[in-house]
Amino acid sequence: MNPKLFSSSSENKHPFPHDFDWGIGISSFQAEGGSARDLRGESIWDVFPAHKIKDLSNANRSCNFYENYKQDLNLVKWLNIKNFKTSISWPRIFPDGHGSVNQKGLDYYDRLTDAMLHRGITPWYVMYHWDLPQSIQNKGGWTNRDTVLYFQEYLDTCYSRLKDRVDNWIVMNEPFVFVGAGYFLGIHAPGETSLKKFLTATHHVNLANGLGINTLQNLGAKNVGTSLSFSSLHPFKNNTSNLAALKRSNALINHLFLDPLLGKQYPTKTLPFLKKIENHIKPNDLVDMYCTPNFIGVQVYTREIIKENWFTPYIRAKVVSAQKRGKQTTTLGQEVYPEAVAEIIQYLDSYIDIQTTPLYITECGISLSEDSKFQPVNDEYRIQYYQKVLKSLEPFAQAGKVKGLFLWSLLDNFEWAEGYTAPFGLFNVNWDSLERNPKNSAFWFKHYLRGQFS
Repeated sequence: MNPKLFSSSSENKHPFPHDFDWGIGISSFQAEGGSARDLRGESIWDVFPAHKIKDLSNANRSCNFYENYKQDLNLVKWLNIKNFKTSISWPRIFPDGHGSVNQKGLDYYDRLTDAMLHRGITPWYVMYHWDLPQSIQNKGGWTNRDTVLYFQEYLDTCYSRLKDRVDNWIVMNEPFVFVGAGYFLGIHAPGETSLKKFLTATHHVNLANGLGINTLQNLGAKNVGTSLSFSSLHPFKNNTSNLAALKRSNALINHLFLDPLLGKQYPTKTLPFLKKIENHIKPNDLVDMYCTPNFIGVQVYTREIIKENWFTPYIRAKVVSAQKRGKQTTTLGQEVYPEAVAEIIQYLDSYIDIQTTPLYITECGISLSEDSKFQPVNDEYRIQYYQKVLKSLEPFAQAGKVKGLFLWSLLDNFEWAEGYTAPFGLFNVNWDSLERNPKNSAFWFKHYLRGQFS
């Protein structure tokens, strides 16, 4: 490893509070593999067309975390990280989406939970990270109101099995992304391209999200929240038309799934086309969506530059790409902009009371092209990114407004429509042998967090 990666400042103990929660994560579909193991049912991503995946790959095996979880949890402990976040696979628990429970699926998460606790690692479970059972999609997926009921059944089942050992629950992961990309843009499963389906799914997901938080809290869960995606938005030029376009974009991107949780109305004044959601609102829905989460998970990867554009339907705004602006981009085509994380925290601090509803950064990471021929992989860019993010978060952590940060991700894994072309992991995975190797960033974080394990 390159010794220059350790700056003199890293030789001193980091300035975050002693009770700050350091974590790292994966998700079930992206890393588990074992797609046909132990009666697991199909998910919408299992049947998503291969030609829509950048490298024509699939996640049938992926990292095979399903079998290698013990070794991978040893890597978490080696990093000096005490919190591990992953999702529970809905089709492992209910192969048909609801009804008959697959005990083998519950047994697996029993073993996984016990393996974490045995190593002194605290489990954090995400209940929905995009792998909707295909059997439910056959009935309309999130456009079918019954899916909200199926989701409550799934939550209750998982909580009942794990409640004696698991305190931390995240109901959903980035609803704006999976609803927008899956029901309007068609670039993610289930591949729909319909405004009507997007609006219908939006309301049902909001309802499931709020009810899910309330359900788990009422069942006795101690620490329940949900993870929302945010983007730091800037105007292309600081003029009236671009600022108006930014306001519309902000309402859609940053508030469509935040405001209902907070007891606020859908942002229909700013975005009149959202009024069509009212067709799906039934009595008590707005009350059921309202909740008081114990925390809100924040996931932000970049900023977007917004410009007015009358040719864009519904919002009359467009994103000016980082490439057109001559900025360095990630493997996902996003601008490399570590300042976005603190900008969103600052924005949320002005919008909600984060002293009473604190924030967790539940995903934070970056992916550029990497050369894995030589080990360890030289990902100094990732170290520099995290150094800037951590420095910007220090005052928020010291003020108790940000309670923890989860790195994305433990392993290089299947990144949805990007396939295996976007390496986010602190550990490189050899896709032939599945051997894990720490990258330079893993050594850096291990050093940075030394002493976190007693």
